[in-house]
Amino acid sequence: MHVLNDTSQLAAALSPLRMRVLRELHQPESATSLAPRLGLSRQTLNYHLRELEREGFLEVVEERPRRGCVERLLKVTSRAFVVNPALLGALSDDPHQARDRFSSAFLLATATGLIRDVAVLTERARAVEQRLATFTMDCEIGFASPAAFRAFTEELAARVATLASKYDNATAKSRRFRVVVGSHPVVTKSAAAAAAETARHQRQRQRQHRNTRNSARRE
Repeated sequence: MHVLNDTSQLAAALSPLRMRVLRELHQPESATSLAPRLGLSRQTLNYHLRELEREGFLEVVEERPRRGCVERLLKVTSRAFVVNPALLGALSDDPHQARDRFSSAFLLATATGLIRDVAVLTERARAVEQRLATFTMDCEIGFASPAAFRAFTEELAARVATLASKYDNATAKSRRFRVVVGSHPVVTKSAAAAAAETARHQRQRQRQHRNTRNSARRE
């Protein structure tokens, strides 16, 4: 996992063409083999490959002679890339601005802060060749009703508070950790199904709006 902390890196990878290049190069390939699939000349593709390599997205894994020249095989440097929200500066979200802890805005703001902090700590740990101590819990739960969901969140909060009180050590030698607990519905619909649902909703709203206007005119 590679976190993008520089605006030049982000700019280098934003174009649809370069994102496709990165997807294709999860396995080592050369410009000669990749260019026909992308519908590009080898010279044009080489330009994009050099830019992506310069920004740290690609690395050379092999060089081999081929017809009087050297063929370079490249692959992506990480299995995945994540944009550090800190790149947005003051425009990034702040959980303190979202007061409702049950809102999606608060969850997104908290997740934004999580990515930002872990990105900073990962870079610092790597600089001193240390491993960053983290843990992650992830599970899916089926709730019978909104009341059951609410009861679960209240019980979970109470138990986490009990554990936090039990293990919290305020001495100077203790190392502080941040524990984040959140939940969201599981994504079950395809993009096409969600788009169709949105279209149906918009048509329904338009009919309701027309009916309201017609009723107002008759009155």
